[in-house]
Amino acid sequence: MSRVRPTIWATVFSSTVLATTGLYADTTQSEIRRLQQELDQLKANLTQDAPTHTPSNPVQWPGFAVFGKVSVDAIYDDKNAGLNDLLIPSTIPAGDTHQQNFELHGKNSQLGLRVGEGSGPNAVFAVDLFGSIDGYDLRVRDFYFEYGALRAGYGYTALLDGAAWPLTLDSQGPNSAIFARQTGVRWQGEHLTLAVEDPNPEVYDPDNLSSASGRRPDVIAAWNQPHGRGHVRTALVNREIGVEFANGDQQFASATGGVVSGTLAMTDSLTLLASASYGEAMGHYYNDLSGFADAGMDGYVFATDGLKPLLAQGGYLAGQWQFRRDCTLAMVGGEITLEKNNELPGNAMRRTRYGTLSLIRQHDDSLSYGAELAYGMRDNQAGDRSEAPRVQLNLTYRFEHTHSRDH
Repeated sequence: MSRVRPTIWATVFSSTVLATTGLYADTTQSEIRRLQQELDQLKANLTQDAPTHTPSNPVQWPGFAVFGKVSVDAIYDDKNAGLNDLLIPSTIPAGDTHQQNFELHGKNSQLGLRVGEGSGPNAVFAVDLFGSIDGYDLRVRDFYFEYGALRAGYGYTALLDGAAWPLTLDSQGPNSAIFARQTGVRWQGEHLTLAVEDPNPEVYDPDNLSSASGRRPDVIAAWNQPHGRGHVRTALVNREIGVEFANGDQQFASATGGVVSGTLAMTDSLTLLASASYGEAMGHYYNDLSGFADAGMDGYVFATDGLKPLLAQGGYLAGQWQFRRDCTLAMVGGEITLEKNNELPGNAMRRTRYGTLSLIRQHDDSLSYGAELAYGMRDNQAGDRSEAPRVQLNLTYRFEHTHSRDH
């Protein structure tokens, strides 16, 4: 058989296959182009028919800051100081006690949250661990909001001059400092502050036949005047204290008190701080009395005259000398005196004194440590005196984390 014929048939077959394959390829590509055109047309139709939506803004969380400190105190008492964690002279028991005690605690550690930033509205919530004498229960320090000059909620009284608060390692601070935490509403301008606050009267009834009550808020007005080397602040409080008896009868008494405080920079490294106060029913506002020991010294229920406000006066003088960039020497002396009255119980408080000498080193922006010698004294109405010296060491680490709403 001739080899030429198979070769011819093979050539014809190959050409047919190639032609068919090319035709099939052209048909497939045409189909793909058609499908793509239909898909494009479908997309165009969907775009035209779809309603127009404005893109929603992403959720913007408000700025916030988490702040606080971890504080550890080592305290040694050579005599019974009343409370082991804080030096409050009004709690020192009568008599010459020699009960030695050592305490290591971290109750002055604090944690707070501030929501908001800048001049806009912001809220503050802060706690420490002084909620109980024997444990580590939480205690609310602050829970308030601010918006411009307005502030409302729970926190320090508007009678307090925070800029004149002296430096101590003792967490309580001077006995005669104006200090109370209570709910209130205030307006604070550049110089003038006006506030109404929870009255919370503290009254001493020797027969325990009544309970304290109030029918209007405390009214506070303060004026702050800066000067070239510090400031001067004057404040007045008008309040009404009351008692309610078991039969429903009530008695009320009005009282007014005043505070003058300020700071003075003697040199670039030496600053003086001072406060003086005088008035009736001021016991509630004193650091040594508010909620402790002789707390009911706003007024007294006398057997013949009924409820009467008690006169009180107090003050402190303090100095802070930053003799090195990272070291400060501080000294505080304070006193409270209540009126002398023969109808008051002999064991009721007549006078307390408080003093500290502190050396603090600021290791860096967060860490500080120091040592302090402290002294407390209490005189009773009957003339009995009790004293308590104290040595305290402290280590504190402060922290703050800020999250801006722009991040």
